[in-house]
Amino acid sequence: MAGQLARAVSYFIEACPSVVAVHDLATKVRIELVDGYLLDLYFNATLGKYTYALIREGQPVCVWDNAPHHPERANYPHHYHREDGSIEASSLTGDPEQDIVLIAAAVSAQFQK
Repeated sequence: MAGQLARAVSYFIEACPSVVAVHDLATKVRIELVDGYLLDLYFNATLGKYTYALIREGQPVCVWDNAPHHPERANYPHHYHREDGSIEASSLTGDPEQDIVLIAAAVSAQFQK
């Protein structure tokens, strides 16, 4: 696991009491959470690409990424896919150490519903 992503994962583990296990896979980190949730974190510093996805029962609950397919959004290419399928601008920056703070808050909010 690369440095920036490793530090982001460490922060998430400390910030989110819902973590069950962490798996360092070949291309991403998968964090198992309570109630059947997964958080997949993909970050490639060389390409400047990321995807962070909260998943439950094989379906995305929410996904943050910077794929260049929504140029109409503020803060392009950063955007957020909501569970209802809508897409909105994201305040993420592409720096996993900064972004994980917002991801942890969103995941915690999901568990408070």
